[in-house]
Amino acid sequence: MRNEILKNMTDEQLAIRFQAEGDTMAFGELYKRHYSRLYHYCHTIVHNGEEAADLTQDSFAKAAEKIQHLKNPALFTSWLFRIAHNRCIDKAKDRQRHQTVSSDGPFQFADTEFDLESALAKESDIDRIALLMQELSPEARTILLAKYCEGRSIHELTELWGISESAVKMRLARARNRVLSLYNRNRVAS
Repeated sequence: MRNEILKNMTDEQLAIRFQAEGDTMAFGELYKRHYSRLYHYCHTIVHNGEEAADLTQDSFAKAAEKIQHLKNPALFTSWLFRIAHNRCIDKAKDRQRHQTVSSDGPFQFADTEFDLESALAKESDIDRIALLMQELSPEARTILLAKYCEGRSIHELTELWGISESAVKMRLARARNRVLSLYNRNRVAS
């Protein structure tokens, strides 16, 4: 019964419950919902399954430890992915500092695929977009987070909002266009 209640709660409600009550089952539900996507996200950055699993676990542990500092629980998912992103970047920087010479041949360095400059540029864009999201209306911000951070389907969004599929798609399009407009205006200004 309790598991069904937790499954029907939003990420925001679960985060608030964990913050307020220390309800580990609420955090466990967040873990179940986001582990797979977070693992794949980490794997795309570090290109190593074992490291990605470690970084995913570490990100959840850091989120559990620091959740009291999360001021807006509605942003839990993007905050969690931000933690993972920072962990992956730190790991990649550490790996670059400690590159070792391979014993298979002279001067073959491990993990040369990672492009730090590109990763830092993406991190800067993510920071900029996170700030721009604050300029959106609460409705626009919520629907974008639900779709792109929580991974909810159009069908799920129609049920959550009680509106038609075309209305959900229109709200998503407007919200995306608003973020793009703010992003472009911000780039011109800087």
